[in-house]
Amino acid sequence: MDLDTARKWDKSSSIYNTRKKEKELVKMQIIKSRGRLFIVLALVWLISAQVQAQDAVQVDTITITANKMEENIQDVAGSVSALSEMQIEDAGINSFNDIHIHIPNFSSYASGNMGGYDSIRGQTNLITSSRAVGIYVDDVPAILSSWTKLTNLYETERIEVLRGPQGNLYGLNSAGGVVNIITKKPGNTFRANATAEYGNYDLRSYKASVSGPVVKDKLFMGFAGKYKTRDSYIEEEGADTHKDNWISGRFQMRWVPLDETNILFTSIDEDSDSDHGVWVPKDSDPFKIKNMGLDEKGDTYGNIRSLRIKHHTPWFDLTLITAKVSGESQSIGGKDFVSGGANLKYAVNDQDSNKWMQELRLASTDKENAFQWIFGGFYLKGEEDTDYNFRKDTGTMDAPTGIYADDITESEIETDIFSLFGQAGYTFQERLTITAGLRYDRDKKETDFLHNVNGTVIADYEASTTWDAVSPKLVVDFRANDSIMTYVSVAKGYKSGGYSSHMGDTPEDAMFDPEYAWSYETGVKTNWLNNRIIANMCGFYTTVDDIQIMYTDPDTWQMSYKNAAEATLWGIELETIFRPFAGLQVMASFGLLETELEKHEIREYEGNRVPFASDYNAGLVIQYNSPWGIYIRGEGSWFGKSYFGEDNKYSQEAYMIANSKIGYETENFNINFYIKNAFDKTYYNFVNCRGGVEKGILGTPLTCGVQATLRF
Repeated sequence: MDLDTARKWDKSSSIYNTRKKEKELVKMQIIKSRGRLFIVLALVWLISAQVQAQDAVQVDTITITANKMEENIQDVAGSVSALSEMQIEDAGINSFNDIHIHIPNFSSYASGNMGGYDSIRGQTNLITSSRAVGIYVDDVPAILSSWTKLTNLYETERIEVLRGPQGNLYGLNSAGGVVNIITKKPGNTFRANATAEYGNYDLRSYKASVSGPVVKDKLFMGFAGKYKTRDSYIEEEGADTHKDNWISGRFQMRWVPLDETNILFTSIDEDSDSDHGVWVPKDSDPFKIKNMGLDEKGDTYGNIRSLRIKHHTPWFDLTLITAKVSGESQSIGGKDFVSGGANLKYAVNDQDSNKWMQELRLASTDKENAFQWIFGGFYLKGEEDTDYNFRKDTGTMDAPTGIYADDITESEIETDIFSLFGQAGYTFQERLTITAGLRYDRDKKETDFLHNVNGTVIADYEASTTWDAVSPKLVVDFRANDSIMTYVSVAKGYKSGGYSSHMGDTPEDAMFDPEYAWSYETGVKTNWLNNRIIANMCGFYTTVDDIQIMYTDPDTWQMSYKNAAEATLWGIELETIFRPFAGLQVMASFGLLETELEKHEIREYEGNRVPFASDYNAGLVIQYNSPWGIYIRGEGSWFGKSYFGEDNKYSQEAYMIANSKIGYETENFNINFYIKNAFDKTYYNFVNCRGGVEKGILGTPLTCGVQATLRF
């Protein structure tokens, strides 16, 4: 029995009852202690009780769906990390940007609002529709637009992070890996909870959920919502910058018309008027500035509507998913470090995106059979409209009058993707398994582009391009016994090509080609001492061709994309979970990453490191839950040096973040006090130079607060 599972609040759960008995056993042994050696005997009896309960002291077995079917995480021949419901709650993971500190070789550089750069094993998401890291919520892509993604996390059952190319089952734009977010689903058990959180910088956060049966065994509904507001942690005279305001909600309805059929409708909405990022001078007191004029003010809205049908037959399991994903983003940013005056330049960006997708999967039904298979098809149609206006004014940035168009680009990019995929594996003598998979993608992009400067048309054209890609995968794994599995794999990843939405006065200038990656991996997964220790390790080597890079014009800020380099990426990853005795859990992870740019079109960049990828990261978590409900947790996260461009001119040196929490929990109540970035380490998520001034987007400073939860 795992600590996480044992602490579930469902009173009817046999797991919870086992945990309760474990606590009572420890208490009983302590009460038996008498005399002058009370303290010593109490400790002896405590240890004795914990030894007696060692069968219950095990790391929880997490079931994941990384391969589009349910499997024990230790049986998946590949690099997969998973965070359970209780691990998510204990770690205080509230947004997508909180995940990476728990995962080896996963980096996330938040740039405000719903944007940022995500990187797995050195393969990074740029601000385009082409991405290296896929993000899914309940099987639906959660990428709202080129700029944004859904980020709020609440009522989450599990988070899975798949490292390495996943094109075989997930398609293009998963060459680096995939993040799967699985939400809690309504069922026959009535559940309700409410959480309030208060902290420094006037943080106020509230979330609540309720779910249960409408018609027992047939119809279930669930609601969940979250609201958060926080003042800026940057002091700017006369401005309220880097505010953090969110509201999001989720509605789910699950219908079981037949025992073999399960239908789930999900609606998710997320709205934020948080700033897109605050640029501060790098060589100054970063948390106290005056009129720098580089705020990225903005509003972002996104939603997902999905319908998932699962049907079981004696011959196969069918899954049908229909979804629409929409996003809107508006932002305004200043150019110079002065406010007011003549010719103050700033940029206004409006983006509107809509995607429709359909996926059909057929999978084997008998999970005990030596032959396992899955086949399917996928279709996506998307449209993204972007208006980028580079303007100037003789007044202040916020002046409603006197603004006139200086440099305007308008683009409409349409995407059509059709895919067929399959994977099959056979196990010989319950020891050796060979799995092979293949995916075919046809990716078509069309653009309608207009560039206007002071009323003069510079460019006006339409263009389209189609790419075909095949993504194979081969895995061989061997189980020496029930506790040790080794594997080797080779897989190809594909990151789609496209057109720049901001620059390119000719179709040739605007277009960039796909990026391809071949990855080779070997690893071992083990468990020891009756599943009290889990220890996994792997090594990988990846070659990337036609790397897509982002180029920003220093005068206009406009971004374009092109293929400019090749790269090699290699490293190792380690993860372990240890439960030495009842109540105590230790988790540790380490990722080492070596990267090198090769054959870059700018010769001076050859030999440089790939940007947005720490050369190492490590994590250590220690948590103890006492029999009396008191718990304490400490976290340490170490990040190696990373660069913010192919030129390796700007970088973030290695740093460490420490978090801690202490709390008290019962069946229906939980209160805790926490502190994050306890040593108030200053670090940057992005640094570059504009207008001759080095500046960056800051990471979050020391934050602390109190959180209370009621469960019904």
